[in-house]
Amino acid sequence: MPNRQTITMSVLLSVSIFFTACFENTAEAKEIVTSLLTGEPSQENYELSQKYFNDGEYQKALEYDIKQLEEDEKYYKNESIEIALDYNNIGLDYDELKNYKKALEYYEKAMKIDNVTLESNSTERSTTYYNVASSYDSLEQYDNALKYYLKALEIDKVGLGEYHEDVLDEYEDIATLYEKTGKLKLAVTYLKKALAFKEHEYGKEDVKTIDIAKHIEELQKKIK
Repeated sequence: MPNRQTITMSVLLSVSIFFTACFENTAEAKEIVTSLLTGEPSQENYELSQKYFNDGEYQKALEYDIKQLEEDEKYYKNESIEIALDYNNIGLDYDELKNYKKALEYYEKAMKIDNVTLESNSTERSTTYYNVASSYDSLEQYDNALKYYLKALEIDKVGLGEYHEDVLDEYEDIATLYEKTGKLKLAVTYLKKALAFKEHEYGKEDVKTIDIAKHIEELQKKIK
């Protein structure tokens, strides 16, 4: 007859083998579940989200952008550029829904991926910076907004060229931000950059050029 100690050790050994086998099976199952699919994900949800976004139906656009993210996660690693683009699209939806804090959550997810996958001077990186700046601007967190507007501008002036519309947008947004915070001299500095752009691209007689020239004059009168 086996003694008490032998029975106990036998039971423990059996239990150990059982749980080891269960763990191995669970690990194998997890590996199967998390393995990525081959091929290309369907873009149907993305196309629908773009349609709804362009139609101004931002809640519907958000719904389909989230579905596209779920679809893409089956095919791409979490740190892939495709996932970052999904995050950016979701952030844009939340921006239009005026949920700026939620938008920032997704832009920050995109930035983390950008830091791993993109060169420091990538214009895709500047797009994310610009989106972040816009959300901070809407939240009236102007220091943070300025920081990211300037980051986007620095990249775009090199990557896109001095006379690209994105650069013009950044000049004007930075000028507006400085104007809102009472830094009129700095606002004029960036408006003059925007003016030089418009003179080059549209000519001095174009209404867009004339309007910005008038605005510069108005601000200069306020500067003591």
